[in-house]
Amino acid sequence: MKVIVLGAGLIGVATAYYLWRDGHEVEVLDRADAPASETSYANACLISSSRALPWPTPTAHKTVWRALTDSAAPMRIVKPLDPRLWKWGGEFLSYANDNEYARLTKAKLAFAKFCQDELQATLTETGIDCGYLQRGLLYVCRSEATLSAATARAELVAKHGYDVRIVSRDEAIALEPSLANADFVGASFAVSDAQGDSRVFTRTLAKFLSARGVKFRFGVEVSATLSMIDRGYGIYANREPVEADKFVVALGPRSFHFAKQLSLKLPIYPVKGFSLTVPIKDFSRAPTRGGICEDSLVAYCPLGDTMRLTTGAHFAGDDTTFTDRDFVHHRESFESLFPGALDWRDESKIERWACLRPMTPSSLPILTATVDKFGDGTLVWNCGQGHIGWTMSCGSGKIAADLVAERHPSFALNHMQKT
Repeated sequence: MKVIVLGAGLIGVATAYYLWRDGHEVEVLDRADAPASETSYANACLISSSRALPWPTPTAHKTVWRALTDSAAPMRIVKPLDPRLWKWGGEFLSYANDNEYARLTKAKLAFAKFCQDELQATLTETGIDCGYLQRGLLYVCRSEATLSAATARAELVAKHGYDVRIVSRDEAIALEPSLANADFVGASFAVSDAQGDSRVFTRTLAKFLSARGVKFRFGVEVSATLSMIDRGYGIYANREPVEADKFVVALGPRSFHFAKQLSLKLPIYPVKGFSLTVPIKDFSRAPTRGGICEDSLVAYCPLGDTMRLTTGAHFAGDDTTFTDRDFVHHRESFESLFPGALDWRDESKIERWACLRPMTPSSLPILTATVDKFGDGTLVWNCGQGHIGWTMSCGSGKIAADLVAERHPSFALNHMQKT
């Protein structure tokens, strides 16, 4: 059958791969001029399955209050009067209890493992080189409080099959010698976590698919209309109707607006994150594997001769603007751990970026052929992967292909539904 994928980001291209593998005629539409040009352009590049924990914790009310009142908090509510955020936040807090947190934790960790396995299988099958390394990730703790929290988290994910080890300062330095001059007390080491350049993966996979008959159309704005008479719908590319047997919506944070055109309420809110890509000046002082500073929540990942630094979760609506001030925290945190590793002298070689990540209130993705009982199965939704889209990309793509083919999903979706 003919299937059109709406969106050529990481999720959309991964979906196209699984649809192509199933033998469908596949076309991918995107408004940008190249794959992975928005949310997938400059993310953390960490495949952090062991950290796939739900955002609505039993103490989330305190986190929300800090996000409203503390300008230095990593999570900030910048647009507190946004009605859309209030609705999203109400559902978010409905999950903030012990029972829901336990259910979401089990579902999300299991799905993340499934997704990482699928990513590794895809890399093997396609031969794509995106710098994927599964050497574990190191989560550095600079205080006893964060080390204690890391210990509790390691014990929690161990119950779900993840090997996360608490290591001393000396053991962490043995894993990452460039930490020798840093002030920290210990770390957690997630053995199965990995790293890789998601933009390279997405664009290389798109070339792989193009060479095998998958069509990509760029510079295309997609839209939808709803017939109020029979609840039928039409899909348009630059206002011209497009026809297919089925469509997959993989528009990231813009999936919300697409759904709105069909009078559907998709529970997605755009959460802004910031990334900084800086040339490495001294490789002997730079980390050789990715990780996170647990105290600052700045993530870092070496990508060849550059270092990717990421942090931030700003609830600011659809705004993607940024200022130099938004990246001060990145530099200060990284330099305190790895002083002198990066070259900050030439501004033209430093890339700043902000993107919107499609978060759901539960922090589980939306993988379904129906929303609000709308649709006849011809419109499949694959969105809402939030802050770990790289981790969830291939697994989500495989499930979307299952839904298109109307076969039993490769991962049991019933575990991801609210009870």
